[in-house]
Order: sequence, then C-alpha cells, then structure tokens
Amino acid sequence: MSSTPEVTLKSEKDVEIRSETLTAGANHQNRLHASTANLLDAANDVRAKAIIEDREILYPALKEVMNEAQWMVYEPRQTRARGLIVCADRGNGKTSLARLVHRRYSDYDRSDAPCVLKISMSGSRDARSVYGRIMEELGSPARISHRLSDRELLVQRLLRDADCRLLVLDEVQDILQGSEREQLRALEGIKLLMNELSIHILAFGTDRAGHGFKSDPHLAARFSEFAMPSWKPDGTLANFLVTYERLLPLRKPSNLGSPDKVAAFAKVGKGVLGNIVARIKNAALAAIADGSECITADLIMKSVTRPSADLLSKRGKSE
Repeated sequence: MSSTPEVTLKSEKDVEIRSETLTAGANHQNRLHASTANLLDAANDVRAKAIIEDREILYPALKEVMNEAQWMVYEPRQTRARGLIVCADRGNGKTSLARLVHRRYSDYDRSDAPCVLKISMSGSRDARSVYGRIMEELGSPARISHRLSDRELLVQRLLRDADCRLLVLDEVQDILQGSEREQLRALEGIKLLMNELSIHILAFGTDRAGHGFKSDPHLAARFSEFAMPSWKPDGTLANFLVTYERLLPLRKPSNLGSPDKVAAFAKVGKGVLGNIVARIKNAALAAIADGSECITADLIMKSVTRPSADLLSKRGKSE
C-alpha cells in the first residue's frame, strides 16, 4: 500500500490535497484525476496544452494564507483594521496566491458576495497612483485633472459604496522604488483607508516589502508578516509532486513522490516553486515527445527548456 494525496478539483485550476490510501496497482482512474485520465487517449498536442496549463495546488502554507484571508473577509468590522504582509522570493507563488484570494471572492453577479478588491502596486510609487488603480478597478477611471485630495475622497466613497471587505495589494515592494517622500505618501494612503473605512489589507511582496511597512510605526503595529517557506526535499514537496502528477496526462506512472525525484526537483528548483513547476512541465512535455510517457530523474535534470514546439502541432495519437 502507498499513501497518495487525493486531488479535489475545486475549479479547472484549483486543486486541494487530501490524504487517501491507494493500492500500488491503481489503475488510471485512481492514479490520475478523472479529468486528466480522460485525456490519455487524446492527441499529443491536446495533452501538451493540458500540461502547460497553470494549476493552483493548495499546499499547507498557501492554505494558511487563504484561511487568514477568509477571516479578514468575514469577521465583523473593527475600529482598528489589521493587515498581513505575505513575503516570498520572486517566483514562489505570491502573485498566484493574490489572484487566488481575489478569485474566491470576485463573483460580482451575486449581490450577497463580499467585495474583495485587488490591485498591483507594480510601478506604483505614490498615493496618487495607488488611488488611481483602485478607481480603475472599481470602474471609475481617474482623470488627469484629479488632484490627490480629489482621488482620496473618491476612493473612500467608492470603497464605502462597494462595502469592500478586503484590499489585496500585490508587488508592494515597488513602493520602495519611489523617493522617501513618495514612499511616505503611499504608506499614508494605505493607513488612511484602514483608519477611515476599517478595511483589512492583505499585501504580497518580497522581503523588502516588510521592511517598508515597518518604517511606519503605526503600520508596523497593525501588520503581521508571514514568510512563505522555501521548498526543500521534504514531505511537503513530495505531497506537492504526487498531487501534481495526478494532473499530468502521461500514460505511465512517474512516481514523482519517490525520494530520488523529490531530491532532483529540490535541486533544480533551488527553493523556488516557479522553478519546480517549470521543470515539471518541461519534463512532462519531454516524456510525451520522446515516447517514454513518464518523468525520469534524468529528464528532470535535463529538461531546462521545452522540447521541440512541433509537439503542439501533432494531431494524431501516439502509439
């Protein structure tokens, strides 16, 4: 008997891990997620496109942040709004996590759905541009003639009318690229929204982002920091790889959770989730291209780039 996580496809791209025991001789229906098993007889180009598709797997650290976001959205409003800064190296899933949080609460067709607003702070260095992006996201583009004070009042009114429960800020480290005066104004703008509207803030950025928020004593007192861990050859990575394998339409088992393959992915990934996922995709595509139909340790180490793009144009089924 071997222990393999069960994959629950919450949407086409959202996967959660749950433990379930499967027999070693499991068939394709047990080895693969049902939607993936249905692709095994498909043409190579169809399987290749399925491999390239982005997936979101709810590993422990990600679920911890999602749980905190849920508290922020649904807990009663408080006079003292709070914030969380999620810090991680580039490529370790910050932006994907920000999008996942937003997608969970972005059903604008439901009148009872909570309002969660997400903006990117990329290239945004002052309060004026931050307010402009919030207005754009709420369907009220800022005018060039709007002064900072005009935008400040409009943003407060728009967020209050939308009953916004949570403001998600991605790439917040970019605030630090501005001058000291611009940084101060941007941070004061965030603090104003928390004070006036009692809106919780969920921010995502690199380690530098945490330093920026700590420079303001009021924000430092309100924000806690969560560091996304680096990926190591441990049980968390093994579970992630086993789960991801269930989404790869390969005709033979790859046993990605085996110690040698976990170690190989940890080595090529250098602790960064984006590197690991890119190597999974490259190796899976190579396994289709060379006809082996499974990911070997050798393929993991060699698949720095993808195989020939001719794979995308092969319409016939491989033998």
